[in-house]
Amino acid sequence: MERAPFGLDQARQYEVGRDGRPAFDEGVVARHGSARHGLSVALFGLGLLLVGALAGLSLAALVSGARGWAALFALGMLLASPLLLLGPVQDWWRHRRGRRQVHAQRPWSDGYG
Repeated sequence: MERAPFGLDQARQYEVGRDGRPAFDEGVVARHGSARHGLSVALFGLGLLLVGALAGLSLAALVSGARGWAALFALGMLLASPLLLLGPVQDWWRHRRGRRQVHAQRPWSDGYG
């Protein structure tokens, strides 16, 4: 198995044009490291924490014999369940808005190909 005489940087995207000149693009921050993804995960985590806390309180109240409190905590858990969708819906909505820039030609193209 032969090795290339040079190493490829995995953070760059390489492309060779029709004229044979290589072009590269610096890698962008991965989606899982972006601020938008962090916000989405944080909102989902907060919803999960709230729903889990209400479920735990409901179970504790049921075990202790306070059926009225258990019913109230269970109702609160059911009402808070849609909060679990807040993070993914927010991420979908921001992605849907379309912040992509459309070029007439590739940005690194010099017009010869």
